[in-house]
Amino acid sequence: MNWSRIRLIFVREMRDQVRDRRTMFTIFVLPLLLYPFMGMLMLQVAQFHSEHAVRITFVGEENWPADRPLVEASEQNDRNELIRWEMLPFQTQSAEATDWDTIGFERVKTGDTDLVFIVGPDFIESWNESGRAGALKAIRNQASDRSNIASQRLNAKLDAWQRAWLREKLTSSDINPAIIDPIQPIQIDVAPQETKQALVWSKLLPLIMLVWALTGAFYPAIDLCAGEKERGTLETLLSSPASRREIVWGKLLTVMSFSVGTAVLNLFSMQITSSFVINQFSRMGATDAVAALGPLHFSALTWLIVILLPISAMFSALALAVAALARSSKEGQYYLMPLLLAGLPLVMLPMMPGITLSAGTSAIPVTGAVLLARALIEGQYRESLFHAPIVIAVTVICCLLAVRWAVRQFESESVMFRESERFQWSLWLRQIWRDRAATATANEALLCGVIILVALFFGRMSLTSQQLDWQSISRSTVAIQLGMILAPCLVMATFMTASVRRALRIEAAHPFDIAVALVLGLTLHPAYMLLSAAIQHEFQLGADTRELLVYVDSLISLAPLWSVILILAVIPAICEELAFRGFIFGGLIRQNGVLRAILVSSLFFGLSHGVLQQTIGASVMGMVLGLIAWRTGGVVCGIVLHMTHNTLTMIVARAGKSPESVPDQLNWILQATTDGGLGYSDLWVAISIVISALCLGWFCLRPMSLFRNRFAAAPTNLCETHQRVGFVD
Repeated sequence: MNWSRIRLIFVREMRDQVRDRRTMFTIFVLPLLLYPFMGMLMLQVAQFHSEHAVRITFVGEENWPADRPLVEASEQNDRNELIRWEMLPFQTQSAEATDWDTIGFERVKTGDTDLVFIVGPDFIESWNESGRAGALKAIRNQASDRSNIASQRLNAKLDAWQRAWLREKLTSSDINPAIIDPIQPIQIDVAPQETKQALVWSKLLPLIMLVWALTGAFYPAIDLCAGEKERGTLETLLSSPASRREIVWGKLLTVMSFSVGTAVLNLFSMQITSSFVINQFSRMGATDAVAALGPLHFSALTWLIVILLPISAMFSALALAVAALARSSKEGQYYLMPLLLAGLPLVMLPMMPGITLSAGTSAIPVTGAVLLARALIEGQYRESLFHAPIVIAVTVICCLLAVRWAVRQFESESVMFRESERFQWSLWLRQIWRDRAATATANEALLCGVIILVALFFGRMSLTSQQLDWQSISRSTVAIQLGMILAPCLVMATFMTASVRRALRIEAAHPFDIAVALVLGLTLHPAYMLLSAAIQHEFQLGADTRELLVYVDSLISLAPLWSVILILAVIPAICEELAFRGFIFGGLIRQNGVLRAILVSSLFFGLSHGVLQQTIGASVMGMVLGLIAWRTGGVVCGIVLHMTHNTLTMIVARAGKSPESVPDQLNWILQATTDGGLGYSDLWVAISIVISALCLGWFCLRPMSLFRNRFAAAPTNLCETHQRVGFVD
């Protein structure tokens, strides 16, 4: 790359963006005005904020003990109390008994009162006989905030009355009332005030920073891509001596500058505004709010800016690639919300209780960076230093992948020179049928993957059976594999491609490759078991999920072995390989998208598994299967490896139920584990890893001349196929 050209493009784009007054106002002026305006509103609202009184209807005051009333006479008429009582007798003057349940239900439902508290005539008798309160009812509307507050205040008053009554009884019996609360430890907080204040800011600031970083990147990206398409200046830039990669880097630096600038301005504006607001709260006497928040320290801003730079680069590359798809600025704005929604769960995950920086969470894109920023703000420098390399590596890899995607978007003529046109279903279907190729396109492959995931989401919930047995497990497994994984691929391959066989990448494999895939399936299983154990240690299953999996394993162990292998090993291997390494992989690998095909197909393959722990392990295994599918040119070797791996999993799990049935000749391979099951010996793990490395090395270094010759002459679409066979001159 020529950095002088990148610098010229960067200066050109920055000059054009600075001239746009709307962009400058949105990116730079708005953050400086937004937070002071919000702070002014908070101060205005805080001046009028107060606790409002709730209305409670007390029915049957005469049935309450007269020597210790629940509501004093002074409370009934005091308008300053938080509870305004309406006292009604339980027995009315009418001869018929009053149905207070129905009356109370209607009064609470219509909003005449917030809560109806009913004391029946048998209350004192049951209290004296059993010491327990009977004939008490509280009618409330749980959908009403005022009714819920009334319930809380009534419960607090009843609790205070009960404790006072109990102290009186204990004192009259010469018993120390302190026996009510025999254990009252003294709470000692070792956290400094700065750390407690940083805890609040550390959860709030990364979310705001990343949202603004994405927002600040997207609008300039739209103008630099879709905007230039509308103005007709993009063709001039593309025809310049600069390569597409250099153009992308120049635009990327421009978008990143605005992204970082927007996020930093928002942080500093929030810091200045929060300082003034907190000082004002302290003058108003709101000591709790001041103690919880406190001023925002500049050290926290420093760490946030350090974390912001790589995240902003990734968001800028993603925004640039997505904006390149848009044919107009209006269309580009529609892409902002899906991109924001896709990244929001990764930002919201660190805000969940119990989510901390660990080896597992640090490997999650964006989430690891947010957790690292939290740890640095809270002063956990040792833990941050330990996990920082993982976070940095994952973030850098994501940035490079995002930049690579943006470059490929700019290198695609069909993306850069799409014209706005009115969409019609008939023309679209006719075009799909006319332009069918031998394999699916990348968009069709992505659509197929999304359809499979959506079908699995609804299918697994609809196929859940109340009676869990082997028959229901087998039926649901077959329905999921054939109807929700394989069926979408077959339908799309039939109607959207010219050859179902080639769309699913069903090609004859060399016998030696099949043998190597079989050996790899046998020897890769111990390493995969170690990976699964590490994942389960890092991301532990919940108690309910663990009990369910144990129960399912017990059902599988009682089923015939041949049916278990057929249902859980053979059918999933065939269906999943045809779907993920067949149709999806074949569409994504077009236009030299090998890395894209391996990563995206493995991600779809991992997400198709319902449990998070299985998703991570299956994604790693999917990369291995994707590598083999690429090097062999088909799915046959992947099916053999997948089938061998699943079969070995079933056999080892079944043998673990009765370890004594394992032959003595296999003791150097299998050994008993601490939990009563079976595992691989250290010797076999070491040997299998070496053999697996050799097998993977064969697939990586095997000659591909036959593969290239077989596919180099393949027709790309239906029209070229007709030309080959003589239908078209």
